[in-house]
Amino acid sequence: MLIKRNTTSKGFVLVSVLVIMSVLLVIAYYLADVLYSEYSIARNQRSASIALNLAEAGTQEAIWRIQNDSSARDTFLNSLDGQTIIPAKNLTTGGSYTVTIQNIAKATATITSTGYDKLGTKTAQRKITLNVTQSNKPTTYPYEAALLVGGPSSGNIYLHNMTLNYDDGYDPASIASAGNINIGNATIHVSQDILANKSIAVQNSTVDQGGTQQQNYSTPFEMPGIDFNSDSPSSYKSLAIAQGHYYTSDQFNNLLEVQTTFNGIFYVAGAGGVTIKNKSITFNGALISEGSVNVTNANLNIFHNPAPSGLLTLSNFNVTNANIHIEGLLYVGVLSAASNNANITIIGAVLAHDFSGNNCNITLNFKKDWVNETLSGGGVQGTPVIKFQHWEEEY
Repeated sequence: MLIKRNTTSKGFVLVSVLVIMSVLLVIAYYLADVLYSEYSIARNQRSASIALNLAEAGTQEAIWRIQNDSSARDTFLNSLDGQTIIPAKNLTTGGSYTVTIQNIAKATATITSTGYDKLGTKTAQRKITLNVTQSNKPTTYPYEAALLVGGPSSGNIYLHNMTLNYDDGYDPASIASAGNINIGNATIHVSQDILANKSIAVQNSTVDQGGTQQQNYSTPFEMPGIDFNSDSPSSYKSLAIAQGHYYTSDQFNNLLEVQTTFNGIFYVAGAGGVTIKNKSITFNGALISEGSVNVTNANLNIFHNPAPSGLLTLSNFNVTNANIHIEGLLYVGVLSAASNNANITIIGAVLAHDFSGNNCNITLNFKKDWVNETLSGGGVQGTPVIKFQHWEEEY
């Protein structure tokens, strides 16, 4: 008896198996492709982050060279179109940066820093571009402003819910801003002009000026430079070291716990700055801080004996519920000065890149010779003002 085999059924099974295997292969390929893509994205992001960090390291080296390397500093300050090229630095396996400082005018340059991170055949690249400028003016204060917000990279003068008064018997004084002046619910008295390179807005306020009130003022207001921390013997850092008054933030804040009177020039290094809280502190001379100076529920007195005198910071000066008396210069070199619920007396001048007064009483008496003493006390050149321009990413 012959048995007839069902070849059609066997063929159907074979085709079905092949179709299923093909589908599984397609799914496996798709999953592998997704996993590889996710891995590649994660790897590229990590590599790009490394490249950006290296580029930032390059900008920091460039700024350090402008401040401390004699050759780079001389090119920056005195060349119209000079260039400083920092040799490539290999900081990680496959990671490096290149930096160029290109002058576009005296004491004005563009820093271009590019970070690289190589992975196999691909290289992640991040580029950071900074504009750096520094005052190169004589130390003589060129304005008649007791309160100056100056460029470059200036902010505004903001006076709200407060009084600002000028006493007779001092040098004639103005208020001047490279940005805007905004006055609201305030009483303002100055002996000369109120001038702004941009706009002036006054709301619900009494404003008494001995001169004119003029916005869109054509002459630009610029911050005079002060040498905070270069290697020059006339920098404030060098002067403080010579007097034995150089401290880190932690060291000085610990010193404030046990000492209330300070004589001479005191320099506080580091971003931690100075915190004066719930105490009375007196300086006969000058306090210079790289970080913020914060005064809360406290009394701070700075007297003009000896000169130079005043308070100088590269960061913020913040005052809350405090009494402040400063003879000399209040100089806020990079960020802003702000006061809230405070009584403040300045005999000298306030120079800042931004100024905000709110719920406070300020007596501001202009004494130009004291301002010039403090400007010249730290040397002629100022600390660079840095403007972040842009960054780019390439692979």
